Amino acid sequence: MDSVDILKYIDDTDRCYGVAGMALAAFILDYEKYIDSVSVERRGLDAVDFTPEFFMASSESISPKASWEHTLEQFQVVSSMLISNMMCRSMVRNHRELQQSHHDAMLEALTDFACDCQLADEETRQIFDKHYMYLDRAYHNSRLHDAAQRLVDEFASRPTLYHSDLCEALGGF
Repeated sequence: MDSVDILKYIDDTDRCYGVAGMALAAFILDYEKYIDSVSVERRGLDAVDFTPEFFMASSESISPKASWEHTLEQFQVVSSMLISNMMCRSMVRNHRELQQSHHDAMLEALTDFACDCQLADEETRQIFDKHYMYLDRAYHNSRLHDAAQRLVDEFASRPTLYHSDLCEALGGF
């Protein structure tokens, strides 16, 4: 099976769990300030509508170091959302651990973005594995499964959840 095929949604329910996973990653890792909304009607990373703060504009007043650190944070946000997307679909919906092939497919999918961030292969792997291990521990907590299910249930009646909706649904989390 091709690595791109491994990442594809198998149906609309799978997409709901995936988008819920992306939203959860933002809240788990304190990146929720970058989320304006999430929608199961949009494809891929476009399912997340980021706030303007996520996209830092180039400016002479911003140091190259600050610009690179923001780019690195963007990579961490995107990679954690991809990881959480797959974990939510597998561990919450299907009650199965992710396989090594999923891990490898996600890492491969992030290669181009990592190059844009000027990350070496080893740096990319270290950042990815750090987030992977953290989220893997989080997904072994039943409270996270309950939170994911709340979001999936919300998507049944509303395909788009705004930041305030996410805060309300995940308030107890």
